[in-house]
Amino acid sequence: MLKILVNIASKFSDMRTVEKTATGRSGKHVHKIPFFDTAINAGFPSPAQDYHENEITPEELLSLTPSVFLIRVNGNSMEEAHMPHGSVVAVDRGKKAHHGDIVVGLLNKEFTIKRLVKSRAGWVLHPENSAYTPYLVKGDDEFEVWGVVKAIVIKL
Repeated sequence: MLKILVNIASKFSDMRTVEKTATGRSGKHVHKIPFFDTAINAGFPSPAQDYHENEITPEELLSLTPSVFLIRVNGNSMEEAHMPHGSVVAVDRGKKAHHGDIVVGLLNKEFTIKRLVKSRAGWVLHPENSAYTPYLVKGDDEFEVWGVVKAIVIKL
């Protein structure tokens, strides 16, 4: 059992974290990050699990397409949705927003990030922090969904 743990640990320590690969004359680089295609137990480790290594690009991990933008979160109104201040969200401008989606919206010329909730009274911008009050979008408000959050990156 100890031998298996040492073998797995050596794979982690021998790996390069990021590899850059040039792709043609455009100067565009593809960054590849090693990806271990296995679950890691948060309880007691199980070294007998099968071990399989692949690579995953940040583009694949964050579902990056030309319509996706990365935006840094400012403030703590979305903490309970695992979006603390300073985290980065991948926002898809090409995806249509639905009830329950977390969206980046433009409300009266100010950007905000909230959960979009459909109520009997209309659309509500719902913060994910009990210290904040939900906001009912009124008829005289200028509101536009700018994009739908697809992924969150949190620096530990």
